[in-house]
Amino acid sequence: MSIFSKLFGGKNKEETGFQPKPPKFLRKERKGNSTYEIYRGKDPESAKAFLGMKRVDKNLYYLIVETPNGNWGLDIKGLFLERLLPWQKDIGSATVEGRTASMPDMFGLQMAAKGFNDNFVCKVGCGACGHEWVDALGYKQTTAVRCPQCKTLNKVNTAHIQVILV
Repeated sequence: MSIFSKLFGGKNKEETGFQPKPPKFLRKERKGNSTYEIYRGKDPESAKAFLGMKRVDKNLYYLIVETPNGNWGLDIKGLFLERLLPWQKDIGSATVEGRTASMPDMFGLQMAAKGFNDNFVCKVGCGACGHEWVDALGYKQTTAVRCPQCKTLNKVNTAHIQVILV
């Protein structure tokens, strides 16, 4: 299994014979000193898979994949979700307790702890089927995330993760 598959879950092309359709390029735009490559993808998993194969080595350069379930991006610091969706903050419909399954991305975690972002990226595990995948979670709160394998809505609590800024 490739490193990418270990990080993002699932099997790679060689193991399954399946390769997801890459997102469609829409446009490249500049806003001030920032450059954005904007793509449209069918779902967060294909967006994260696409971004996992890319590399950004310039500051203020962003790859963004717009999906019906949020916009995932990649910059020099790594993978990110632009913002949590309303359903992710409404945990009432989540049916199982999910879990964090790795250390979070430190830069994203610091930005969430400082209040610059409403989320950080971390590997999570499904409370129903055990599948692990990378998703975005709110800092020191419970977030709803949907398992890409069994589609169960999980609630993942991050109250145990604390950032101490010095």
